[in-house]
Amino acid sequence: MARYGDPDKQVRDGTVTVHTPSLEGFGNEPVPDEIIRDLLGEQWVDSELLPRPSLLVKNERMQADLKRGDVITVAVDKYGAEFVGHRHEHLNVEIPISIEIHTIVSRQRLWNLMAEVRRIIIKFFLALRPYQSLYFDGFRPDYDGRANYFSGTVAIRLTADMLPWAKMVVDGMESPNTDPTATLGG
Repeated sequence: MARYGDPDKQVRDGTVTVHTPSLEGFGNEPVPDEIIRDLLGEQWVDSELLPRPSLLVKNERMQADLKRGDVITVAVDKYGAEFVGHRHEHLNVEIPISIEIHTIVSRQRLWNLMAEVRRIIIKFFLALRPYQSLYFDGFRPDYDGRANYFSGTVAIRLTADMLPWAKMVVDGMESPNTDPTATLGG
Protein backbone atom coordinates (compact mmCIF):
# COMPACT_ATOMS: atom_id res chain seq x y z
CA MET A 1 0.00 0.00 0.00
CA ALA A 2 1.25 3.47 -0.74
CA ARG A 3 2.16 5.60 2.23
CA TYR A 4 -0.54 8.12 1.25
CA GLY A 5 1.68 11.19 1.34
CA ASP A 6 2.76 13.04 4.44
CA PRO A 7 2.71 10.79 7.54
CA ASP A 8 1.04 13.56 9.55
CA LYS A 9 -1.88 14.35 7.21
CA GLN A 10 -5.21 12.62 7.52
CA VAL A 11 -6.56 10.55 4.64
CA ARG A 12 -10.28 11.26 4.44
CA ASP A 13 -11.48 9.83 1.16
CA GLY A 14 -12.70 6.38 2.25
CA THR A 15 -10.62 4.54 -0.33
CA VAL A 16 -7.73 2.96 1.58
CA THR A 17 -7.60 -0.81 1.41
CA VAL A 18 -4.96 -2.60 3.44
CA HIS A 19 -3.20 -5.48 1.70
CA THR A 20 -4.18 -8.33 3.98
CA PRO A 21 -5.27 -11.92 3.20
CA SER A 22 -8.92 -11.51 4.22
CA LEU A 23 -9.42 -8.65 1.73
CA GLU A 24 -7.70 -10.34 -1.19
CA GLY A 25 -10.00 -13.31 -1.78
CA PHE A 26 -13.41 -12.91 -3.36
CA GLY A 27 -16.24 -13.37 -0.83
CA ASN A 28 -14.06 -13.43 2.31
CA GLU A 29 -15.27 -11.99 5.57
CA PRO A 30 -12.88 -9.19 6.62
CA VAL A 31 -10.69 -10.11 9.61
CA PRO A 32 -10.47 -6.85 11.63
CA ASP A 33 -7.40 -7.66 13.75
CA GLU A 34 -5.40 -8.67 10.65
CA ILE A 35 -6.47 -5.45 8.90
CA ILE A 36 -5.21 -3.35 11.82
CA ARG A 37 -1.96 -5.37 12.15
CA ASP A 38 -1.22 -4.93 8.46
CA LEU A 39 -2.18 -1.23 8.52
CA LEU A 40 0.32 -0.64 11.35
CA GLY A 41 2.99 -2.59 9.48
CA GLU A 42 2.49 -0.72 6.21
CA GLN A 43 2.33 2.75 7.74
CA TRP A 44 4.95 2.50 10.52
CA VAL A 45 7.63 5.19 10.18
CA ASP A 46 10.94 3.62 11.23
CA SER A 47 13.37 5.80 13.12
CA GLU A 48 16.44 5.33 15.25
CA LEU A 49 14.42 6.13 18.37
CA LEU A 50 11.46 3.98 17.35
CA PRO A 51 12.32 0.94 15.20
CA ARG A 52 9.54 -1.19 13.73
CA PRO A 53 8.19 -3.59 16.39
CA SER A 54 7.06 -7.18 15.88
CA LEU A 55 3.37 -6.94 14.94
CA LEU A 56 1.22 -9.95 15.78
CA VAL A 57 -2.41 -10.91 15.91
CA LYS A 58 -3.03 -12.39 19.35
CA ASN A 59 -2.27 -16.14 19.43
CA GLU A 60 -0.23 -16.00 16.20
CA ARG A 61 2.83 -17.01 18.15
CA MET A 62 2.90 -18.49 21.58
CA GLN A 63 5.96 -16.52 22.65
CA ALA A 64 7.72 -13.38 21.48
CA ASP A 65 11.27 -12.45 22.43
CA LEU A 66 11.29 -8.91 23.85
CA LYS A 67 15.09 -8.90 23.84
CA ARG A 68 14.97 -8.75 20.03
CA GLY A 69 12.63 -5.76 19.98
CA ASP A 70 9.28 -4.35 20.99
CA VAL A 71 6.12 -6.39 20.47
CA ILE A 72 2.62 -5.19 19.56
CA THR A 73 -0.31 -7.63 19.57
CA VAL A 74 -3.73 -6.89 18.09
CA ALA A 75 -6.96 -8.61 19.16
CA VAL A 76 -10.66 -8.12 18.50
CA ASP A 77 -12.47 -7.69 21.81
CA LYS A 78 -15.95 -8.31 20.42
CA TYR A 79 -17.74 -8.17 17.09
CA GLY A 80 -20.98 -6.28 17.55
CA ALA A 81 -23.68 -6.04 14.93
CA GLU A 82 -27.13 -4.49 15.19
CA PHE A 83 -29.85 -4.74 12.57
CA VAL A 84 -31.63 -1.44 11.87
CA GLY A 85 -34.30 -0.19 9.50
CA HIS A 86 -38.01 -0.83 9.18
CA ARG A 87 -37.42 -4.32 7.80
CA HIS A 88 -34.02 -4.84 9.44
CA GLU A 89 -32.40 -4.48 6.04
CA HIS A 90 -29.37 -2.57 7.33
CA LEU A 91 -26.60 -3.38 9.74
CA ASN A 92 -24.54 -1.26 12.13
CA VAL A 93 -21.20 -2.85 12.97
CA GLU A 94 -18.93 -1.90 15.87
CA ILE A 95 -15.69 -3.76 16.55
CA PRO A 96 -13.62 -2.76 19.59
CA ILE A 97 -9.98 -3.79 19.21
CA SER A 98 -7.19 -3.91 21.79
CA ILE A 99 -3.63 -3.19 20.76
CA GLU A 100 -1.21 -4.36 23.45
CA ILE A 101 2.23 -2.76 23.46
CA HIS A 102 5.18 -4.48 25.19
CA THR A 103 8.75 -3.20 25.62
CA ILE A 104 11.69 -3.66 27.96
CA VAL A 105 13.53 -0.52 26.80
CA SER A 106 11.89 2.25 28.86
CA ARG A 107 8.65 3.89 29.88
CA GLN A 108 9.41 6.59 27.30
CA ARG A 109 9.63 3.94 24.55
CA LEU A 110 6.19 2.66 25.60
CA TRP A 111 4.70 6.14 25.17
CA ASN A 112 6.54 6.65 21.86
CA LEU A 113 5.11 3.35 20.55
CA MET A 114 1.64 4.46 21.63
CA ALA A 115 2.11 7.80 19.86
CA GLU A 116 3.03 6.07 16.57
CA VAL A 117 0.00 3.76 16.81
CA ARG A 118 -2.21 6.78 17.55
CA ARG A 119 -0.74 8.70 14.58
CA ILE A 120 -1.57 5.85 12.19
CA ILE A 121 -5.10 5.36 13.57
CA ILE A 122 -5.93 9.06 13.42
CA LYS A 123 -4.48 9.35 9.92
CA PHE A 124 -6.95 6.74 8.61
CA PHE A 125 -9.91 7.92 10.72
CA LEU A 126 -12.32 8.08 7.75
CA ALA A 127 -10.48 6.13 5.09
CA LEU A 128 -10.12 2.45 6.02
CA ARG A 129 -12.21 0.09 3.91
CA PRO A 130 -14.42 -1.88 4.27
CA TYR A 131 -15.29 0.11 7.43
CA GLN A 132 -16.47 3.73 7.59
CA SER A 133 -14.65 4.98 10.69
CA LEU A 134 -11.63 4.05 12.77
CA TYR A 135 -11.55 5.62 16.24
CA PHE A 136 -8.73 6.01 18.75
CA ASP A 137 -10.49 5.51 22.10
CA GLY A 138 -7.54 5.83 24.46
CA PHE A 139 -4.45 4.33 26.04
CA ARG A 140 -4.09 2.55 29.38
CA PRO A 141 -0.48 2.06 30.59
CA ASP A 142 0.14 -0.89 32.89
CA TYR A 143 2.92 -0.14 35.35
CA ASP A 144 2.14 -3.09 37.63
CA GLY A 145 4.32 -6.12 37.19
CA ARG A 146 7.96 -6.93 36.94
CA ALA A 147 10.76 -4.38 36.84
CA ASN A 148 12.07 -3.13 33.48
CA TYR A 149 8.98 -4.36 31.64
CA PHE A 150 6.57 -1.77 30.31
CA SER A 151 3.23 -2.44 28.68
CA GLY A 152 -0.02 -0.74 27.86
CA THR A 153 -3.19 -1.17 25.85
CA VAL A 154 -4.50 1.09 23.11
CA ALA A 155 -8.26 0.90 22.59
CA ILE A 156 -9.54 1.50 19.05
CA ARG A 157 -12.84 0.88 17.32
CA LEU A 158 -13.91 0.08 13.76
CA THR A 159 -17.45 1.09 12.82
CA ALA A 160 -19.74 0.92 9.82
CA ASP A 161 -23.36 2.10 9.88
CA MET A 162 -26.40 1.50 7.70
CA LEU A 163 -24.81 -1.22 5.58
CA PRO A 164 -26.96 -3.53 3.51
CA TRP A 165 -26.92 -6.64 5.71
CA ALA A 166 -24.89 -8.76 3.28
CA LYS A 167 -22.34 -6.06 2.34
CA MET A 168 -19.52 -6.77 4.81
CA VAL A 169 -17.99 -9.52 2.68
CA VAL A 170 -15.34 -8.66 0.13
CA ASP A 171 -17.11 -7.85 -3.13
CA GLY A 172 -14.24 -6.89 -5.41
CA MET A 173 -14.33 -3.19 -4.56
CA GLU A 174 -11.58 -3.69 -1.96
CA SER A 175 -9.20 -5.63 -4.20
CA PRO A 176 -9.07 -7.19 -7.65
CA ASN A 177 -11.62 -9.93 -8.25
CA THR A 178 -9.96 -13.33 -7.89
CA ASP A 179 -13.12 -15.33 -8.44
CA PRO A 180 -12.20 -17.97 -11.08
CA THR A 181 -15.80 -18.06 -12.39
CA ALA A 182 -15.73 -14.33 -13.19
CA THR A 183 -13.82 -14.62 -16.46
CA LEU A 184 -15.12 -12.95 -19.59
CA GLY A 185 -16.33 -15.02 -22.48
CA GLY A 186 -16.27 -18.30 -20.58
